[in-house]
Amino acid sequence: MNDCNQHVNRVDHPGYTHRVRHMADSNNIVNDLEYQYPEGPARAWLAWLMPAIFFLYEFMIRVIPAVLEKPLQQEFEVDASQIGLSMSFYYYAYGPMQLVVGVLLDKYGARRPLSIAAFICALGAVSFGISSSISGLAFGRFLMGFGSAFAYVGTVYIATVWFPRRRIALISGITISLGMLGAITAESTLQFLIDSTRWQNMMYGFAAAGVLLGVLLFVLVPRRPSWFHKDILASHASRSQKHPGAFACIREVFTNRQTLLLGLITGLVYLPLGTFAALWGFRYLNTVMHISQEASGAMVSMIFVGLALGGPAVGWLSDWLGRRKPILVIGSLLGVVSTSTLLLLQPGHPGILMVNLFVIGLVVGILVVAFPMAMDQNPCFARGTALTFVNLTQMIFAGIGQWIVGFLLDLGVGNGASAHTKAATDEAFSSGDFRSAFLLLPIAMFVAFLLTFLVRETSSPVDSCAS
Repeated sequence: MNDCNQHVNRVDHPGYTHRVRHMADSNNIVNDLEYQYPEGPARAWLAWLMPAIFFLYEFMIRVIPAVLEKPLQQEFEVDASQIGLSMSFYYYAYGPMQLVVGVLLDKYGARRPLSIAAFICALGAVSFGISSSISGLAFGRFLMGFGSAFAYVGTVYIATVWFPRRRIALISGITISLGMLGAITAESTLQFLIDSTRWQNMMYGFAAAGVLLGVLLFVLVPRRPSWFHKDILASHASRSQKHPGAFACIREVFTNRQTLLLGLITGLVYLPLGTFAALWGFRYLNTVMHISQEASGAMVSMIFVGLALGGPAVGWLSDWLGRRKPILVIGSLLGVVSTSTLLLLQPGHPGILMVNLFVIGLVVGILVVAFPMAMDQNPCFARGTALTFVNLTQMIFAGIGQWIVGFLLDLGVGNGASAHTKAATDEAFSSGDFRSAFLLLPIAMFVAFLLTFLVRETSSPVDSCAS
């Protein structure tokens, strides 16, 4: 949603009549929604709840490959690069959709798009479950990514309608933490389901959950109120210039050097989550650290715990300091250290491993400052597009990273028939294969660290979004 729409006057909203009189009597500003719920806190939280649960669900299906990678490789008799490529199709749908999700939400509201998105996720889960080929798996992941693209942005969009402005950052942080809860649950419990039943049955369960969510989203998410439409029209009418179209926003963002830099940095910093936590982490810990498949789930989930706690903490620290660039510089440098430690750490130190994975999650959490930096580097009409662009680069880099790690693993075990044969055994990859493949992470973090010095600190937006 375009940021310009957030600076609106809702004095005409009937629900504010009594508040307006009271505030006028108290010599307060009548139209200040910084602290006011348009229709009360209960309505706001109920409107947010179902989309937030959808985001939790979306994050669970995002990290499913982490527990399915080994069974899929054995069942379909494919090499690591093929598994990595097929699983990455989730991100190839999720990323580009970020450029159009905001437009669809602005045009239709959140109710119908979110409901349809949940049904698409369910369709993707069914397609994945019935697949008999690696291309079928890729198609299922593509559909799941397509539907998932609406979850987080849609939840935040609803917050901008029903919550006071001062609560939006808090709601965004709570939503992210809820998504991390979904990832932690998936990493730590789905292995039990796979051991208890066929992985196809698990996917059918996710499909059923997606259908249920689609119905509940359509029934429980309220329509955009009439006063919200009037506010948008009033906001646009108060401007001397016509609001630029979507292509103008995209052109502005793609020609902004600072936004491109921030996109590259966030894409590189996100790689540990996109490649290690979301796909290859289980097998890495099995092979390199000699940790059981069941215990690996709890270990990998420490990255999500770090992100869930680190994201809000980093945002608070940045606000307290009044600066954002130092967070990126120090965080990316810490990323170089923590990812290097992951590769150098030897078996027999589970405590150190858990702490290090937690720190990697904290490092990924520095991305929360990149979003407002990208918005502030762009004019008002393109700030929403800048936000989705930064999210897009994370997903694209994650997809490419999953394939690159698989390709590098295959280089370690050979190619052709030999690689396919070894892929079906527990000894497919050696400890050295994994350590070599995941050199990608400290290299990416180091490049991100160098790029942070080219980023300009932001103190205020390029132009004001105020009417």
